[in-house]
This record gives sequence, C-alpha cells and structure tokens, in this order.
Amino acid sequence: MAGSRKPIDWKASLARVKKGGIPLRAEERLAEERGPEKRLFTSDLSVSEFVLCRDAGCEPISQVMGSSIFHVGQIPDYKGKTAEITTISEGHRTSRRNALDRLQQEAMLLGADAVVGVHLRDRMITMGSRGKGGDDGGEVLEFTVVGTAVKAPWITHAPGQAIVTDLSGQDLWALAQDGYEPCGFLFEFCRYHVWHVTPGVGGSNRLQDIKHEELAPASAAVEKARTIAATKLLAQAAAVQAEFVVGSDLTIDVREVPCGSGGCELDDLDVDVSWFGTGVRRIPGRRPASHHLPPLILSMMPLGRRSETEISAEDDKDDIEVAAEEAEEAALERDEASGE
Repeated sequence: MAGSRKPIDWKASLARVKKGGIPLRAEERLAEERGPEKRLFTSDLSVSEFVLCRDAGCEPISQVMGSSIFHVGQIPDYKGKTAEITTISEGHRTSRRNALDRLQQEAMLLGADAVVGVHLRDRMITMGSRGKGGDDGGEVLEFTVVGTAVKAPWITHAPGQAIVTDLSGQDLWALAQDGYEPCGFLFEFCRYHVWHVTPGVGGSNRLQDIKHEELAPASAAVEKARTIAATKLLAQAAAVQAEFVVGSDLTIDVREVPCGSGGCELDDLDVDVSWFGTGVRRIPGRRPASHHLPPLILSMMPLGRRSETEISAEDDKDDIEVAAEEAEEAALERDEASGE
C-alpha cells in the first residue's frame, strides 16, 4: 500500500536526478511492477494497438516515462550575426536526451526489449525576453516522453538497452509483417538566428517605401536550419545502423524578434527546426510474412508519430485497414480459444 511505504531520502533522490538518473520512488514503483506482486498497469495503447502489438510478438509490461526541464542561462551576445545559436540548440538536445535516457532506465528496470507508442511533449515554459541584443537567455524548456514497455525478443538490441520508438501498435505490426524492426528513436533541433531581415515597428510607414519582394535571407535561413538538423539526424541514423528513417515529423517555426538596438528600423528572425523519426532496418534472416498489404507500404503509409495525416490513395488505405482488422480479429479469436 502507498501509505505503508518507507520514507524516501529526498536528498539522495535529487542527487540521482542531477546525475541523470530517475527518482528513488520511480525505481521503487518499477520494482513492484516487475516483482511477484505485479499489479494491473495503465497503458497509453488503444485496444487495436494492444491487440496488434501482441500479434506482432510484443507483450506489454508497463507504462514508462522520462522528463527533463532545462534552463538556458546567459547566452553570448549574437547581435549582428546570422548563424545557429548553438547554446539554445544544445539546450533542446540535452533536455530531450535526458528525458529519453530516463525512459530507457525505467524500461531497463522492467527488463523490456522495446518501448512502443511513445508520446512526445516538447514545449517552452519561459521564453527569453530578447530585449538586450540577444544576450539575455532565460529560456526554460520541457521535454517529456511516455510510452509502453514491451517484451519483444524478435527486436535486436544491445543488452540492457531497450529500443525506443514512437511508432503506433499498427505501425509496428505493419513493419514486422514486412520483415523490418525499429532500431532507434531519432531527434534533432536547431535554432537559427537571422540578423536585420524584416521591417521593424520603428521603420518607415510611407506607402512609397513598401516593397513587394521575397526576403531571401529568411528563406535561405530556413533551408540552412533544416540542413543542419537533417545532417545530425542522419548521423544518428547511421550510428544505430538504420536502413531507413520512417515517420519523420518535421516542424519549422519562424518568429520575428527585435534586434535589441533602440530605434532600429529592422527586426531579426529566429528559425526553429524540430525533427523526430524512427530508424528501421530489415530483421536479419527474417522473410516478410504473407499478407495483403501493398508492397510499397513504407512509402505510402505514414509510419511514425500519431497524427491526423491522411493517406492520399484511398484504395491503399482500405487495403491496410482490412489487413489490420483481420489480424486483430484473428488475435482476439486466439485469445478466446486459449481462455476456454
């Protein structure tokens, strides 16, 4: 019972978190989940995902999570520069890495082979005021990941290192049917600053001064930021020996910010590129299962983070849904037969 638990040494627990670990109470909870007195657990998997995960050879164990709140301190003055703000970029990368490391630790304590159906929450709690020429800093970032730890002996992984993926249960089943396995969760972020590119509030408002033209430095900055993020993401994919990256979720946010000089007629731009994806590779020695899915499923089906993205080819969509429903019904029939 929760009321009968021994008190936690909060200083020791905080020290563990500062070193990148998980709180003592979380470790205690996970020990109970893995022990002989295992209780019913909650999961963020839907009914279809749960059934199809089991059909793909994944046995759910428990829900796991990781979180990190990161403060970006004072930043070197970048006024007058057009370049990546590496301090902020690295702050986002570190917060994501810390959260995923904690998710991994929870999965390891459960003896999991993988974490599936991962939900991501990435937000800025406090934004720097940018009133001092770009050297104020002060951003507070939060990154949280929640998923379901599963036993999946068919997924290749290093000892004690569960494979994290944000693929849904349906996506994981589809990959397994075609002889592929997830091999790593990939993420990247880039904050790129463009100096003096847009008319500020202090600029001229005379009609004859208004120009209708592309802001070439801004357009070039978006492509530059995307290239920086893509290069680092592909390096991560190579490190986990991925053959493809599926479910890529690319978000580009462009914001106008004051340059910091009083009376300046031009404003700056900040370009944020956030990129997530899952690396996949063919399972060694495994042949694709016999199924009715289209042979080009990897290019036609939006494998990856759950979204409202529609499949453009309705016939392909119908074939995929029918195959998934048949697998779900077959799995339910097997469960009913085993229970009799």
